[in-house]
Amino acid sequence: MHGDKELKCLDIIKKAVFYKNDQLMTNPLTGKTYLDVSDAEYKNSRNWFINPECYQSYFGLSEYDREEFDVILRTARTNSNPSQFPDFKFENGFIEHFQVTSSSVNRKGAEQTRKETEFRRTVDEKTQEIESEWGETPSFDEVRSQSWMFSNPVHSYELLDKSFRRNWEHHMESLKKYKDSKQIGIFMIEYSDCALSMCEDVYHEWIEGMSHGDMREQEKFREYRLSRDRKLLKYIFKFKDDIKYVIFINQTRFEVICTENIPYLIKVLPWDYAIYPLQVMISASVYNISVPVDSKKGDEIDDKS
Repeated sequence: MHGDKELKCLDIIKKAVFYKNDQLMTNPLTGKTYLDVSDAEYKNSRNWFINPECYQSYFGLSEYDREEFDVILRTARTNSNPSQFPDFKFENGFIEHFQVTSSSVNRKGAEQTRKETEFRRTVDEKTQEIESEWGETPSFDEVRSQSWMFSNPVHSYELLDKSFRRNWEHHMESLKKYKDSKQIGIFMIEYSDCALSMCEDVYHEWIEGMSHGDMREQEKFREYRLSRDRKLLKYIFKFKDDIKYVIFINQTRFEVICTENIPYLIKVLPWDYAIYPLQVMISASVYNISVPVDSKKGDEIDDKS
């Protein structure tokens, strides 16, 4: 159904902001959540409804920005016409979702998505065949199994950079044609490949083999993070007059970046990050063993109808 992936991404953000330990944040004085109160009530008791841990995912947002952003999450509504820009609207702006990939792209789409979809379709079809076959030939003395493996296709930062810019500019073209309120523009970007890793390149000019004591540990991530990518942050900053916030979602976390304050973020990123592909394998398995059932007298149903 069109719109499912967009709603899923927005729900991830809402859950991080308005939930704690999988429970909606509640005003202990009234027992109400952010869903139960009026706009005025929310404004007066906002802190009861926000998980403060979500601020670890906010980059360059002032206190005013943080309040503005969670109000947007609270009031954004799905576009009644899912085929039109944007995906979500609120009183003075919009949220538009798009996906990026670090695999190659052709007219059939991203290679990662296409091949992973084919793999899962094959697994589903083979599983149904095997279940039917095993159901007709039970095995009581051994566990039968069947497994399938899938390796990620080629991924690279260069491909991600290309995909990011191409999709960004495509949606900027849609924004230019958009006639409704766009005072606050938000791009919600989803990267679900789980195929790139990052390492802060602190010692790229260091003499090989020379110790550095306890001067500086490199920051490392098992996933790609937009907040650490100086190159794409500088690119995004060019659009600060049109896009105020960028939400970036990968399979591990989300990040919210205030575009006008990107220069401050870059100041605390003195080094580039080495960004390199991970070797990712996806496996699927099905297991079967048959268990005999004793038929006891009285268990049978006498159907004479």
